[in-house]
Amino acid sequence: MIFLVIVTLIKGGNSDVSTDYPEFDFEGEPQPNIIQLGDGRFGVLNFDYLEIYEYDSDHNKVKKVKEISLDELNE
Repeated sequence: MIFLVIVTLIKGGNSDVSTDYPEFDFEGEPQPNIIQLGDGRFGVLNFDYLEIYEYDSDHNKVKKVKEISLDELNE
């Protein structure tokens, strides 16, 4: 899944990405809790928190930037 996110971030833009997982080749369930934030950032909904990650193209790494409570976002 991280590989798909990185490829999407490298391509850039606001293009639509769809993924079709064959039943015999996929382990686990798709993760509907990933949110594109733009500028190389994406969020992962984790229970009552939104974890924000950023892709660093210079070092080809994904790093966690921030964790925000969903209650804070609603204020």
